[in-house]
Amino acid sequence: MVKKLVSATSRIFQITFCALMIFSLVACAAPKPAFQIDSNSSLRTSLEKAAAYPEASFIVFSDPHIYDSSLGTTGKAFEDYIAADRKLVREGPEILDSAISSMSSSKATFVLCPGDLTKDGELASHLLAAQYLAKLKASGKNVYVVPGNHDIKNGHSYKYVGDSQERTPNISPEEFVKIYNDFGFKDALQRDSNSLSYVAEPVPGLWLLALDANRYKENIEDKEPITDGKFSPQTLTWIEGRLGEAAKANKAVIVLMHHVVVEHYAGQEKNYGAYIVDDYKDISRLFAAYNVRMVFTGHYHAQDITEAQWTDGGNKFLFDIETGSLVTYPCPYRIVELAGNQQTIIKTEVVTSIKSHPQDFPAYAKDYLEKGIAGIATNTLKGYGVGQAEAERLSTQITKAFVAHFLGDESLPAGQEMIQEQNLSPLGWVVIQMRKDLVYGLWKDLPPPDNNVTLDMKTGGWK
Repeated sequence: MVKKLVSATSRIFQITFCALMIFSLVACAAPKPAFQIDSNSSLRTSLEKAAAYPEASFIVFSDPHIYDSSLGTTGKAFEDYIAADRKLVREGPEILDSAISSMSSSKATFVLCPGDLTKDGELASHLLAAQYLAKLKASGKNVYVVPGNHDIKNGHSYKYVGDSQERTPNISPEEFVKIYNDFGFKDALQRDSNSLSYVAEPVPGLWLLALDANRYKENIEDKEPITDGKFSPQTLTWIEGRLGEAAKANKAVIVLMHHVVVEHYAGQEKNYGAYIVDDYKDISRLFAAYNVRMVFTGHYHAQDITEAQWTDGGNKFLFDIETGSLVTYPCPYRIVELAGNQQTIIKTEVVTSIKSHPQDFPAYAKDYLEKGIAGIATNTLKGYGVGQAEAERLSTQITKAFVAHFLGDESLPAGQEMIQEQNLSPLGWVVIQMRKDLVYGLWKDLPPPDNNVTLDMKTGGWK
């Protein structure tokens, strides 16, 4: 028993040490992006005054992960997939249908979706997602999408037949544009030749910079698709060029993209770096320097808003407004109003009923998420050698932290500890010491409020 414990502990430390060394080497070797604004003082001076945001109202929903049920929703292979995930994939079309029904009656004039339209990039699922978006557009609202890491050249596009999973066609970048041409690409003012990024003007005076940082060009068939996001040097040059044009034309800018550009809790880059775009500190600084005040993101499935501020170069700030997934409790979407006096009013709505769960959907969705995270956490802890009973006890606390973060406006209940650190086995203690910063970070909500808030576009304050 002692030998097994020592061996497992040694293995954990070896893995951690190697990962830290690799991260340090990569971080030291990676060159910083080169931006024109950093070497052009006259350009910085010209950007001291920001273009005013015009009045507008729009909706944001993210990560619907639509899956065409004709690809199989029964059998051991599909159930194994579901057991290792936390998304309401089976109910996804019903959830999106319910959300669209509610969105259609809103006074909002356009809709943003920051990616992961499909479960795993299946062609059939993309065609189904486009049908739903067409319903939303038919209600009188323009729809703008960007791809997510699941959507293009996904090597894990499967259908499920009994005990087996079999490959099903996925799509290329060119096919993504063809399928979603009516949802941003057709109306683009400009497009980037090196990615699926584009510029649109949903209302006069407001430019939408829809950005694609996904790394699908590197995906390999039958291999796990790349979750991480990164802009190529060519796309960064294109982005800065469009930001400069917007400033000269006195156009206010909002950004739409899949990966976040600001850490949404302390330690996110360390623990889940693939959900933050590479060079995020430089990317967010670039946006703010050109007076972009808001970037609308998804990817992590959490309902969270975080602000970054820069004291040098004037009053520069950026709100990263991350919207939770429609297929992950609380199944939210946002209604955003650019109001008078440069106030942005953000309200959160949630899906409360679907056809298969007309009365109990919120409770069902919460229970589904809790069981999904608990199962994943328990198996992860057991993989480190932690015993079953202890793994289940710790996973309960880990689950509470994740669910609170996904819900937004995290607040630790009185008397509840963030994570147990006493009365653990030696191996359990080692594992918790390695990862407790994740749980602590999830519970400590960074400002401003996440769900319902009024943001000041002149000062960077909120109420």
